[in-house]
Amino acid sequence: MAVVASGAILLPGCRTETWPTYSNIPLEPDQHRLMAWLTEAILPKAGHPEITAPESTQHFVLTMINDCSAPEDIERYRQGLQAFQQYVVDKLGTGYKDVPPEKNILFFNEAVNSEDTPEELKNFINTTKRLSVRHFTGTEYFMTNIMDWEFVPGRFLGCVPLENAG
Repeated sequence: MAVVASGAILLPGCRTETWPTYSNIPLEPDQHRLMAWLTEAILPKAGHPEITAPESTQHFVLTMINDCSAPEDIERYRQGLQAFQQYVVDKLGTGYKDVPPEKNILFFNEAVNSEDTPEELKNFINTTKRLSVRHFTGTEYFMTNIMDWEFVPGRFLGCVPLENAG
């Protein structure tokens, strides 16, 4: 009997997903999945394996909210996440992952532009969108291929004729 009880305590289930924890934003696994879907829908990386970053967009967004926002902004974001969860269930049902990418844009535009949309939901989507774009614009792919930025110290041209120097 003791072996069964200790096994039930030590092995709570066959959970294979692990999610980072945030001190100011406690999230349920469903909320993590929803955030992953939302950030991927905002800036899809599918078909672009060259776009890499040390962390996922979802992790970047949540870390920025957790570490860099005031407590009242974090609470507004949490309320917006809960409102977004309910909005997704009301509009799409539970199968939000089955929505084609081209319909995601229409869904988000409707959510942000509708007069019936609560302010905390608009704030949540706009904040997530802004931080997702910020994450992308910090990637090496964006900086080198789109901005034509060079890493420090850059290029050294030691022997350049004077007519080409200026």
